[in-house]
Amino acid sequence: MIKSVILSTLVASSVFAFNGQNAQNAQNRTLQAIGKNSVSESNFNEMHYGHSRRRSQMTVELFRTGSGQIDPLAVGKAVSNPQGTFNIRPNKCYSAPQFAAVKMRGSNISKGAFMACTQSGCTGLCYTYPMSQGSSINELWNIFGSRWAVSYSWISPYF
Repeated sequence: MIKSVILSTLVASSVFAFNGQNAQNAQNRTLQAIGKNSVSESNFNEMHYGHSRRRSQMTVELFRTGSGQIDPLAVGKAVSNPQGTFNIRPNKCYSAPQFAAVKMRGSNISKGAFMACTQSGCTGLCYTYPMSQGSSINELWNIFGSRWAVSYSWISPYF
C-alpha cells in the first residue's frame, strides 16, 4: 500500500516536472527569436547576473584567415586579417563578420566550450571546442569544409 502511494506520487511529480519543462522550453524558443541589441542574435539559457558578484566575460578576437598550412586562405603561420575584438558573456549567441580563426582571453574562460557555426543564430554546421584544450581555434575554414563561421557562443554551464 505504501509503495503504491509513493510510486503514484513519483509518477505525478514527474508529469508535472515534464509539463513545466516543456513550458520553459517554449519560453526559451520565444527568446531566441527576439534580439536585445545588434550584437546579440538570441538569448538562450540567459542567467540573471544582477545577484552575481562576478560577471564572467570573455574577450574574443576574430580573424578572417587561419594559420593552417593547407588552408589556401592562410597567410604565413600566424592568424591574420582581424575582423574585430568583442567582449561576450556566457550562454549567448553572437553574429559576426565571416571568420576562420578565434583567439579568446579572460578570467574563468577554461570552463565550458566555445561554439562556432556556419549560419546566423548559432545554427547550421557548428563546431564545439572545449575551453580546457586551449584559448585559440585556427582551422575553422578546414573544419567547416571551406566555409566561414558567422556566429559563435561561449557555452558555460557554470555561470
